[in-house]
Amino acid sequence: MRFKWIYLILLSALAIRLYYIFGNSFPPLAEDAMFYSKMAKQFLETGILGYNSTEPNSFVTPGFPLVLSAVYGLFGTAQLGFQLTQVAFSVLTIWVVYRIAQKYLSETFSLISAACMAIYPGFIYSNGLLLTEVTFTLLLASFLLLLLEGLQRGRSSILIAAGVLLGFSVLVRPTPAILVLPLVLYFAIQLPSKKLVFRALFYVGFSSFIVVLPWWIRNSLLFGEPVLFTTSGNNPLLWGVHPYSIGWENTFYSIYLMDTTELERNALWGDRAKEMFLSQLHQAGFIKWFLIGKLNAFWRIPWVENGEIAHMFGKWRNPLHLLFVAGGWLGLMASVWRKHAIAWLALVIVIYTIMHQIMLPIPRYAYPIMPYMIIFFCYGMSQLYDAVNKGVTKENRHAL
Repeated sequence: MRFKWIYLILLSALAIRLYYIFGNSFPPLAEDAMFYSKMAKQFLETGILGYNSTEPNSFVTPGFPLVLSAVYGLFGTAQLGFQLTQVAFSVLTIWVVYRIAQKYLSETFSLISAACMAIYPGFIYSNGLLLTEVTFTLLLASFLLLLLEGLQRGRSSILIAAGVLLGFSVLVRPTPAILVLPLVLYFAIQLPSKKLVFRALFYVGFSSFIVVLPWWIRNSLLFGEPVLFTTSGNNPLLWGVHPYSIGWENTFYSIYLMDTTELERNALWGDRAKEMFLSQLHQAGFIKWFLIGKLNAFWRIPWVENGEIAHMFGKWRNPLHLLFVAGGWLGLMASVWRKHAIAWLALVIVIYTIMHQIMLPIPRYAYPIMPYMIIFFCYGMSQLYDAVNKGVTKENRHAL
């Protein structure tokens, strides 16, 4: 029966997303989506990877523009082709996260986690956007599932596949590179077989290295020096030192419009971010923003980009998000307190949150880790269910 239930959930998720895509007229592409689209079309026509430029650059990593260009090559450049591709990615992500949940939760609560993802409004709206989130969330979840499978089975082929997915996810968005060391340290401490940990580190590290290597070679040839990921990495740091983003654009463009190289511009953004951070450290308002305001901005509301057409489940949107976030954090803390095996996923959420405390804390960047919040929400519910059941059983025994 479990397969029938998960298939029903996946079909329902597919129907909801298709209804949303075909039931709305989407506005013309703007800002990041427009630049990604132009970049993908340009790559198909000329083979040049240049973000908002006809010349090659490394302002963004190449993963998402290459995925977009592949879809454009297969289905044409209308928005609908990529939107439908993202619908498939979104439904597949639900299945991947369900498989992760199955390893730690009962079948009932694993299915509940899948159902929650199926109706979570942010996971529906995002399919209409030509942005990195849907693709990246699938790649990250698939990497985590295969990493877990590889560690449990000890199979080199699965660990190599996990590394390939890690490499591709880094090429879409560099943030997973920061997760690797904490995960390695955690498993090195928790797993009894240190040999398995070193094997996993080698296979995952080597295969992800091979995937990312062409990008590093290309950047070295283009700039004459190594560029790990992008030439805009300091931009989120600069944005993050502007409390509530006030004045960010003025600071950004004052440097962006200078006659400098990409690398010099990125260094200037970094220097300016450091300068502004140090100059505000004595201000109580800045400290409050940095320690509390950023957390609030990151988690308080779901990511909604197309606000004018994001009406599906609109009344549920914010309450459902807050329920999953609050319940997720409670479940996460309970898993750590109980030293449950699922606690390793807490690292993904905590490291990601800390990273965006330092950089840019907007709901869009919390989106990729919402699946794990939902898993912890369901873990917390399972613990509550077990506690209530124990209490009822004890009462029945006393009644007898």
